[in-house]
Amino acid sequence: MSAAPATIVAATRGFAGAWRSAAPAAAAPGDDVHLGHEEGLAVAWHGELHALPALAAALGEPAGTAPARLLAQGWRRWGSGLLARLEGSFVLVLADADELLLYRDPSGLRNLFHAARDDGGIAFASWLPALLAPGAPALAPAGLHEYLRFLDLAAPATIATGVTALEPGQALHWRAGTKRSVTPVFDAPAVPADFEAAVDAVEAALDAAIATRLDGAARPAAFLSGGVDSALLCALAARRRPDLVTLTVGFDAPPYDEAPAAARIAARLGLRHEVLRFDLRAHASAVERLAAASDQPLADPSTPSTLLALEACRGRFDAVLDGTGADEALGLMPPRHVRLAVQWSARLPAAVRRRLAAWPALAGQAPLLDFEHPAETMIRWRGFRRAEIEALCGGPVDLSGTRFFRTFARYRPGEHFERCSALLDVMPSERLTQAMLASGQALRFPYAGTAADRLLRALPLDWRWRPGEPKRILRALLARHLPRELWDTPKHGFDFPLAALLAGEDGGLVRRHLAPGRWQHHGWLDPALVQRLAGRLLQGETGLAFRVWALVVLDAWLQARSETTETR
Repeated sequence: MSAAPATIVAATRGFAGAWRSAAPAAAAPGDDVHLGHEEGLAVAWHGELHALPALAAALGEPAGTAPARLLAQGWRRWGSGLLARLEGSFVLVLADADELLLYRDPSGLRNLFHAARDDGGIAFASWLPALLAPGAPALAPAGLHEYLRFLDLAAPATIATGVTALEPGQALHWRAGTKRSVTPVFDAPAVPADFEAAVDAVEAALDAAIATRLDGAARPAAFLSGGVDSALLCALAARRRPDLVTLTVGFDAPPYDEAPAAARIAARLGLRHEVLRFDLRAHASAVERLAAASDQPLADPSTPSTLLALEACRGRFDAVLDGTGADEALGLMPPRHVRLAVQWSARLPAAVRRRLAAWPALAGQAPLLDFEHPAETMIRWRGFRRAEIEALCGGPVDLSGTRFFRTFARYRPGEHFERCSALLDVMPSERLTQAMLASGQALRFPYAGTAADRLLRALPLDWRWRPGEPKRILRALLARHLPRELWDTPKHGFDFPLAALLAGEDGGLVRRHLAPGRWQHHGWLDPALVQRLAGRLLQGETGLAFRVWALVVLDAWLQARSETTETR
């Protein structure tokens, strides 16, 4: 790279920049936004980079060398080979007058967006609203359809016309008028010859990832749900940091409350444990803060709880560990009814399946039969079906081009573990990304550490999963540190009583965000249909909760965008 750099500035959240185009407006940088220049090269990253002393040593630089210099020197020496040497959850931009590099690390826990400019340049940002013109945004119909079906969006799709999201693990490089995609090449891990040796290797890799992420922390904490992933994380971290504080988000409704199990694990580890509890009013207020901060609408019902938890951490802890990444690395076998639906029920004509699903004798078998496409059996949340989206949007809908459906189609009907594991990688962990943006509190993810992630993915299937024993290798490792009776119990995941939130305060969230005038003003969905959905939910039809929630979140995001003054 050479001479004059592109322009990169801090945005309201994250950074924004332009290459060979007019400069964006600047704002005050956030805590995890880093900007620098090094001999004509503009450098920016959003998120956290770890193990920089090791990078300095590889470059022959002093341990205290400024990160921007390390990144610039690494690019000049290794080119795209630099990317596989970086450790952390981050997005990165390197730019000068001749070249532009955009990179998103494989964890996908930070976002990076780009758009072609009218003057031929490239705009980019780690916060999507920084790329939008003031006022109500122009929505991409395909992105809107994807959101309504899945309640989130998977890169490269976005909700905004003309804006593309970088996929996790992807780099884009512009030079001499051409753009090419670059995939970093990571060293293949050495897989031990036997299971017990593999348990040892996983422990060493996770311990190293934890040590890197706790390096220099004065007030460390970790989220503990009581499940295998977080319990193992806390057990290993406790050996290094007995002052670690464990945190659990508790709920008053027993089916959702993991606090008692987490407290028993923390007590056994000798760690101080705190339970964070928030009432429904706090969750409702969090919806508006998320709308103002989020890249794009996200209807994961656990996102408000996540935001409230991170807000409670901010200022108290300087390093907070989270167990996200283990599911993606180890993979997952789908439930039996999904396997039957994908491999066998899907062979029946749709009309036959509908008749069978309506037969009283098969009333309990609807998940096996009631779908338009077998991929629907593996969608996380009960969003709108295609016909419902067509009615709402007033036009045809084709979801086959979404990353989810394209990934599903790559596998044969009987490749259940492979398909489900690939879909886990495709489904974004946006609740964490958006909660970090909104709160300003970063999380650190040891399971996303390069060595740990690559080793877990390389293990034989039998070591990762057995019938009745998912996450086999992590369970074996955890059993070395904690008695099984403390953690080997049914796990429901980080869930939330959504129907109660929507019904709270006489349906205040629903009445406010689904008011007729709001949707007539937006012009994107049929206001009458929106009103009918709101009325049915408020009359007690709780099966509509996810769909109505998706509309609440979408309206809040659109309203927040119309009130911002970010310039494109």
